[in-house]
Amino acid sequence: GATILPQCHTSACLIMSQRKARIAVLGAGWWSQGWHLPHLSRHSEAEIVAIVEPNPHPRSAINELESTAALGERYGCPVFSSLADALASPLRLDGLLVCTSHASHFELGIAGLRAGLHVLMEKPMTTDPEEALGLAAAAAAAERDQGLAFLINNTANYRAQSRAAAALVRERRRVGRVQHVQCCMHSALLWLFDDPSNEGWTRSTGRMSGNGFGWGQLSHLLAFVFHVGGLCPTHAFAHTTLSERSGADLSVAAVITCSNGASIALSGSAAVPGNAHEAAGGQLGKYVSARFFGDEGMAVYEGYDQQPDSGRLQLSGPRSGRSPHLSPRLSPHLAARSLDAEDLPIS
Repeated sequence: GATILPQCHTSACLIMSQRKARIAVLGAGWWSQGWHLPHLSRHSEAEIVAIVEPNPHPRSAINELESTAALGERYGCPVFSSLADALASPLRLDGLLVCTSHASHFELGIAGLRAGLHVLMEKPMTTDPEEALGLAAAAAAAERDQGLAFLINNTANYRAQSRAAAALVRERRRVGRVQHVQCCMHSALLWLFDDPSNEGWTRSTGRMSGNGFGWGQLSHLLAFVFHVGGLCPTHAFAHTTLSERSGADLSVAAVITCSNGASIALSGSAAVPGNAHEAAGGQLGKYVSARFFGDEGMAVYEGYDQQPDSGRLQLSGPRSGRSPHLSPRLSPHLAARSLDAEDLPIS
């Protein structure tokens, strides 16, 4: 979950490469305090010059959070209650890291691009199709006219195993043309999504259509599937099972069709017993599986996030009656280093 700074070769980025990038972090919730702020503070090429958070005492359903006053002291920067206040201040900014509530992403992203700033935005990009198209168009224009970078922080796609899977399926086409994907993400998160007091995870805001497991978790899986398979969705049919207590979606089933004719069967549920954030007591954590079926073979990527030894990237094919060619299970140590797909001993 490390913060990835934008990489580009425009004149704006080349100037920034000669000094530290001046970043304003928008949002001081659990993900921001636990990941983005600590990572940025340790990054040799970045400095936190502002924190934007309207609530002086952020709260989280997962752990206790520091106040904005304490955060300002810890990171040695001013705290603003709105992005407008930060932009109106004398501060010089290079970029924004947006880790606020889902429904606020569009407005903040547009404001950042209009201010001439690079933007790294947490998933999901937006909560409304029209907003997504509008933000994508604004990002494309900002890149073309000003050399600005706009990225969505789908963190799983930066992991070594994910890069290896994308190299095999999308780049080297080792399964041929992808025709179908079966994917699922099952987590022990009822304590989060079935509790109405966790409003940030369960209550819809802005132009959101509902809230819950789909927004909070399946955006990870879908980003991985589209990235690895090189797929572009065109239509979708989905059904959600809602919590009687919180109103949030607890389980999701969907069928998605893609521009190349491929189909995706998606399953997601928060109803695994236990707590996905605790490995004690035999808890397996989140189970993720993605199976890519092509006209020349199949690729499988699946495992439990709390059990690194369970993870595997497996390639079978071609369809010739021979036994499948399988790669060995990926060592858990690969999570900490880069993996070249050519090194996978698939013979």
